[in-house]
Amino acid sequence: MKTAKEIFFFELAAMQDLEREAISILGLLVRSRVRDDTLKQILGDMVSMSDRHSARIDTCLRHLGVTPLHTRSGPIHGVREDFQNLLRIPHDDAVRDLFALNSAQRITNLAIAGYEHLTDWAITIGSVACTRCLIKNLAERTRIAQQLRERNQTLSEELLTSHT
Repeated sequence: MKTAKEIFFFELAAMQDLEREAISILGLLVRSRVRDDTLKQILGDMVSMSDRHSARIDTCLRHLGVTPLHTRSGPIHGVREDFQNLLRIPHDDAVRDLFALNSAQRITNLAIAGYEHLTDWAITIGSVACTRCLIKNLAERTRIAQQLRERNQTLSEELLTSHT
């Protein structure tokens, strides 16, 4: 890499990996027998959102005339490994739901940080089309983060009261 644009392309590709991997991880969370219906709905919404976000990143790359790079987002793969490790040890259903929710929050927080950073880069390189796409993704992630925080509060309180 030699230019700021090349760094931007590299990081945009890593964000696309994050969104694609998020779809897979969120599917794993739902298939792990999440029992909380509200959480299931939020996770399903997040799958659709990640699909839209990945498509917007494709739009951004096309606008820039760049072939998508194949770059790995390391942190997102850690989220999968942590959840798979939980599934290997004995746990209560409520604990699994809360851990699934926490995994969804980690995905969301990674994405928010990434989109904030990428939006700054898109502005710096003067790509209005990419800036728009990235701001849409950031706004959606920010909204879902609030839903996850509210659900986390409820599930945490339920778990605490059921085990005291």
